[in-house]
Amino acid sequence: MESAFKIGLVGCGNHMYEFIAHCLKWAPPVTIQAVCDLDEAKLERFANYYNVAGKYTDYREMFAKEPLDAVICVINETAHYDVAKAAMLSGLHIFVEKTPCLTSVEAEELAQIQKSTGKTTMVGFNRRFMTSYVMAKEISQRPEFGGIYMYQSQFNTSPYRSEAFFKINHVIHHLDLARFMMGEITLTQVQRVAIDDRRVGYTISFRSEQGGIGTIQSGSLLDELYPIERLELLGDRRNVVVDNVRSLVYNRPPGQRKEQYKTYALVEGGDALVWNPSLGVYPRYSYHGYEDELHYFIQCVMDGRKPEPNIEDSVQTMRLVEEMERLLAVQQQTL
Repeated sequence: MESAFKIGLVGCGNHMYEFIAHCLKWAPPVTIQAVCDLDEAKLERFANYYNVAGKYTDYREMFAKEPLDAVICVINETAHYDVAKAAMLSGLHIFVEKTPCLTSVEAEELAQIQKSTGKTTMVGFNRRFMTSYVMAKEISQRPEFGGIYMYQSQFNTSPYRSEAFFKINHVIHHLDLARFMMGEITLTQVQRVAIDDRRVGYTISFRSEQGGIGTIQSGSLLDELYPIERLELLGDRRNVVVDNVRSLVYNRPPGQRKEQYKTYALVEGGDALVWNPSLGVYPRYSYHGYEDELHYFIQCVMDGRKPEPNIEDSVQTMRLVEEMERLLAVQQQTL
C-alpha cells in the first residue's frame, strides 16, 4: 500500500489548531507526521487532539529527523522567512501563511533559494482562492465584460496591535487581491487618517498595466463583527460586486429600457446573476479559500508542479507595501 503524503506543521496556535489543520480533510490524503511549536502547552494540545506522535520545539530538528514531503507554516511575519528558508534548504516544499517575510529584499532572497533548490514556498494569500473572488475574476475575464476599467475594494477590521502590523498583515491582502484581479499595478497616491497607532485608515489609488484605475480603502477603525469586506469591478456597461465575502452580484445590461414604461421581464444574457449561499446549511465548507489553497498546494507538490502564488510572485506584493510607505513619507514631507 502506498504511503500517505507526509506533512509537517510549524506553529500550533489558534489559526492552525482551529482551522488550517481541519482544512486538510479537503486535501488529497495526507498524514500529519510531526508538529512544532515553541510553546509546549500549545504543542501538547495540538498533538493530543490530532493524535500526532512527532513533537518538536525546534523546526530544524523536525526537518532533519522526520520523513516529510512538505511543510505548512503558520506563525507570524517575523518568523516565516527563517522557516521557509530552512525548509527549502532541507529539500522541502513549504506553504507559509502571509505575510511571507518582512521586506522585499527577504522575499527576493527566498526567490533565489526557490530557484536554486527547485523547492517552492507557496504564500497563503487566501483571497486568490475565496469562492466569490474566484467567481468575480472569471466573470471579469469573459469577453462580454470588456476588461476591468475601474476597481474598488474595502477591507476593514478592528483596532490592530500597531499600524506597522496592520499594514503588513491586513492591507497586504487587498494589495495582492488587486494584482490577482488586474495584473501588475502601480500605486499613484496614498492617503492616511489616524486616531492613534492602533486605529488608522488608508485610501490607496493605483493604475494597472492595462490602463484600469482603482482604489483600496482599508482601515482598523471598524469592528470586525460587522461586514468588513467589499469588492466592485466595473467593466463595459456591467459590474460585478462581492459583498461580505459570500454575496456576489453580476449586473448586466437589462433586457428593456426604463423609458418603455411597461412590465419588465428578466432575460437570459442580461439583468443580474446572483450567488448568495445559505448560511443555514450545515457549515461543512467555509468559502474563505483555505480549503482550496491547501488542496491546490498539496496536489501541486504531488504532481511535481510549481504552485502559485509562490515567493517569486509575492516579491511584487512586498514591494507594493514598501511603495505605499514611501508615498506616505513623501506626502508627510510636503505637508
